Amino acid sequence: MATLVNDLETTSRITSLDEILFEVCDDLQLTENRHSLATQRYTAVGTVLESSSSPFTMLKPRIYPQGSMALGTTVKPVVGPHDLDFVLELSVSHADVDPMALIKTLFNYLKQLDRYSEMTELKNRCVRLVYADDFYMDILPACRDGASGGTCVQVPDRKVKSWKPSNPTGYIGWFTARSLVLEPRRVVLADAAPIPPLQATESKAPLQLAVQLLRWRDLCYLDQPDEAPISIVLTTLAARNYHGEASVSRAVSAILTGIQEEIAFAESRQTRVWILNPTNAGEDLSERWNQDEGSYGAFVDGINNLRSKWDTLLRKQGNPGPELKELFGETVSRVYEKRARRLQEQRRGQKLGVAPSGMISMASPSIATAKPNTFYGED
Repeated sequence: MATLVNDLETTSRITSLDEILFEVCDDLQLTENRHSLATQRYTAVGTVLESSSSPFTMLKPRIYPQGSMALGTTVKPVVGPHDLDFVLELSVSHADVDPMALIKTLFNYLKQLDRYSEMTELKNRCVRLVYADDFYMDILPACRDGASGGTCVQVPDRKVKSWKPSNPTGYIGWFTARSLVLEPRRVVLADAAPIPPLQATESKAPLQLAVQLLRWRDLCYLDQPDEAPISIVLTTLAARNYHGEASVSRAVSAILTGIQEEIAFAESRQTRVWILNPTNAGEDLSERWNQDEGSYGAFVDGINNLRSKWDTLLRKQGNPGPELKELFGETVSRVYEKRARRLQEQRRGQKLGVAPSGMISMASPSIATAKPNTFYGED
């Protein structure tokens, strides 16, 4: 009987925590206005790059989003601008194109246009458009990789003055398939050309929500941003260690366990964790760790720190607010303010209950109904 009670309490605590984490993810989500603005800008740039005056028009350019916009894992940044990542893929083999000429042509073309002249910057692998209202857009030029086939591409890298393998479209399909382990009836994204519509939080898979919660990175490395693991590294680690957990908190636990096991296995081989693109093994997503051992050490320390705080959160009896705020920042305060207003309204309608864990939740047959709060202060 004691075991049954403990199991019920654990399940209730996980359910209550999932409710809060869901609302944290909902608060982290881009607003409809920001998503609409991103779509407008993407469409405008795409029109320019596909126009008859574009130097790429004869090469049948295809422009599509990559990164969080395509994966449904966008979050509002803690500090700094929101980044939009897009690919300009040309229907020509990379073997027939000079990679340095390609990226410079893209830069020069946008730079000479009045509307983008002051906004255009040349980066290592992309051309960046910096907008005045906390947005920047990275446009990655790419050519088809005929040798690798499928959706594989090659992208220019100015540091090595050569091509680097990639596969943004394949990665989107892989991540989508991983996130739909529990939803096999849904269709895996096949064509990533348009920006997907803003996905409602309630329609997201636990993996997508878990990746959003890994924005913990923004707070953990706030004082050393150069040491923060890049988002695609964390996204890939999360996806390959997700095993179909229906609960977002259990998904995060499984992901952290898997990452720590990968770290331990790598250490036993006296090497680091390698994060290869699962749809193009020639692309090492974690190549920065080759040149900067300190950033790999910061990654390991960060994951161990996150796991320690996460375990403390899971063991917490009662209100987990302080622990959540330490992990996810001020968004938690906003969530609790919204919950307080909503819960008071629900309490008045006697729709609330007290779960065995001690956390307030929606009433159910196994949860005791909470009494309305009729105390509004002294006269």
